[in-house]
Formats: sequence, C-alpha cells, structure tokens
Amino acid sequence: MSRQPWSEPPITDPPAIDATQRGDIEELRESVAAGDRLRAERWLAKRYRDPDFLRDYFAVASDDYEDFGHKLIVAVAASKLASIFGDKGAFATLRIGLWEMTAYRGSAEQPCDDVVATMIANRGDMESAHAVFHYDAMRVAGLPLTLHPLPASGERDGVRGLPIYRLARDYGAYLKSFSVAHRLGDDRIIAAAKYNLDHAPSFEEFSLA
Repeated sequence: MSRQPWSEPPITDPPAIDATQRGDIEELRESVAAGDRLRAERWLAKRYRDPDFLRDYFAVASDDYEDFGHKLIVAVAASKLASIFGDKGAFATLRIGLWEMTAYRGSAEQPCDDVVATMIANRGDMESAHAVFHYDAMRVAGLPLTLHPLPASGERDGVRGLPIYRLARDYGAYLKSFSVAHRLGDDRIIAAAKYNLDHAPSFEEFSLA
C-alpha cells in the first residue's frame, strides 16, 4: 500500500501472443494508423527476433516525417540500444520506437534539399538540424535516400572534444551533432549546432507537461 506506482520496475517482458498474431508489415502500419500502442507491441513481440525485423520497423517509422522525422530518429536510436542490451532488454528498448510511431500522425513532407547546407545557413536551428539528424537516420537504417547528395567536406573547423553542458538548452542537438558529423564526414554540422547552442533561445524554461 505504501509503494508508489512510479517505484515499480518497468515491465520488460513481451506481451503474450497466440498463433494467430500477425507479423506482417501492414499489421504494424494499421496499428500506427489506429494509434494502438498495445496492438503494435503485440506485433513487436511476434517479430523482434526475426532477422529481417529492422527492415519493416524502419520502413514504417519512415512513413511519416511529422515532428521533424522523430519517428525514424527514435527507432534508429532504439535499435542501437537494443543491440547493446541483448535479447533480454531488446523488446523493452525497441518498443520505445513503437510508442513514438503510435503517439501522433501527420502529413509533413521531409526536406529534399541539401540538408547540411541548409543547417549551416540557418546556423544550426532546431528544424534544419533535425533534417540532418533524419537524413543520418535514413543512412543508418539503409533506407533509399531522396535528398540531394552531401557536399564534399570543406575545411575542418577544428572543433574537437565534447564539453559538458546543459542538455535542455537545445534538446541535446549539439551533443548529437558530434556523432552525426562523424558519420557524414562534415564538421560544419558541429559548428552550426554550437552556434545555435550559444545564440538561440534556450529551451530550459519550457514546460513539456
């Protein structure tokens, strides 16, 4: 009686499913369209150990670019964490991507310009930075790239090291820019994110409740 609900450990085990549980990609798409998180989790329980699971997981996450492509960005991040935690923690980690997929729907169109050049021109503002993060997620996920090719890297700006800072100021965009810049081979991404960190309005006072 004295234990608060938030003190309980999270349920990490997959839900029970029967032999009729569908595992095709359209079942996940229908779950997302209906905003049915529990139905999507049953699909995940059916599929997450399959060798071709990530193909369908990423494909559905990439169907919707709403909220700056966060569905695919979160799905890719969840898959990386799952590879670290192994089978025991894989389901609990991968369902984070499903929660993002089923939480909202939209009709936003992904950018089709040179996203890195746009981020640099906009000095790392949140919207253009997330277009780069989404492009990076598409590459990691092995999805067809519809954006213009990345330009050849220019002069390296000498940005090195990763100082500790208040993540809430820019939702961690500067932190993420280091790994993305490394994969895409363009340190200008870091410089643009640093400018945004130093000059843009801080999100620290914003309430997400």
